[in-house]
Amino acid sequence: MDKQKLLVSIGKYLLRFFVLTLIFVYGFAQITEYSNLKPIVSDLTAKLLSESQDMGGANPQLLEGITQQCQNTDKIVIPVGSESITIDCKEVQAKRGSALPQYLSDAISNVVLKDYYKDYGCSPVGCLTSLAVSRDPTKLPFLISAQMNQFLKMLIPYLVIGLVLSLFILIYFIRETFSVFKEVGMTLLSAGVPFVLLLLLKYRELLLVSTGILSGKEDFLLSANELLSGPVNHVTDLYLYMYGIVFIIGAVLAITGYVVLRQRAKAAGTAGVK
Repeated sequence: MDKQKLLVSIGKYLLRFFVLTLIFVYGFAQITEYSNLKPIVSDLTAKLLSESQDMGGANPQLLEGITQQCQNTDKIVIPVGSESITIDCKEVQAKRGSALPQYLSDAISNVVLKDYYKDYGCSPVGCLTSLAVSRDPTKLPFLISAQMNQFLKMLIPYLVIGLVLSLFILIYFIRETFSVFKEVGMTLLSAGVPFVLLLLLKYRELLLVSTGILSGKEDFLLSANELLSGPVNHVTDLYLYMYGIVFIIGAVLAITGYVVLRQRAKAAGTAGVK
């Protein structure tokens, strides 16, 4: 492999890396905004409680136990690791039935997000290193903290610069316009593959039911639809939209470059015969 091909390969690798990283970082920065995060956490816990209640698991016993205890006290304190959830029994008595899991989920989400604005006493890189290397469980909430959110937002301009530089490498060393189109387009297509997977996830019901893959397992599909609806669906839609843009741009560039280069090759072959 000569130097030019090596640099083009490096440019394509960097372009794919910066596109995928930028999409992930931007999406996770949106998710970890407090105004977006709290509805997601609350919605997920409410759905899990409701689903377990319908399935007759442990949570129905928990909900029933809470209801019974609240007949004799004003509040219940449930320890959760190093934290605790305080349940107002007046609210429990007022929110019976399907409203009770939502109330409990709000109480749980308040505990989960209690340290959202906490200063973890380490740099973002230091906190992430503690999680990855030391596996320090006390640093786990850092992943959904305001400190993490600000770190992600700080990364975005640098990732954009890296993306532009990787494009410059490809343009400089390939030079021919439609060859650049083809190489950049194929690279973006490979980076946009998650778009296809997310599209299948979004239209899972149409695909799985119409093809008969989930025949007799409709209850499972209903549970999946319930879990992936609401605020969680907004997350998948966000990534679907971003990966979709990359995939479509990649397809347009790759097809344009391929068609033009193929036509030129045919024209050159015809001219050679003449």
